[in-house]
Amino acid sequence: MTTMKWIGAALAAAAVLGIAGCGESTQVVVYKQGKYQGKPDSKPWDNEQFKGSQVEWEKAIKTRTQGQDEYSRAVASAK
Repeated sequence: MTTMKWIGAALAAAAVLGIAGCGESTQVVVYKQGKYQGKPDSKPWDNEQFKGSQVEWEKAIKTRTQGQDEYSRAVASAK
């Protein structure tokens, strides 16, 4: 194949891909007239780990954030 044919094929492929991106697709409507139609959210403590206990969940969050505090990590590693 000559160089001109390769360039022509590349331009044709680019045109096809460019036109394909301009098409319209159907969209799923999840929101209608002020009401959310999707899955309802649950509380973060409603799972197997915390068994519905908000207090246990809050304690776990506080413990987790203590490990992310740079000051307390630096003091603990200096000892």
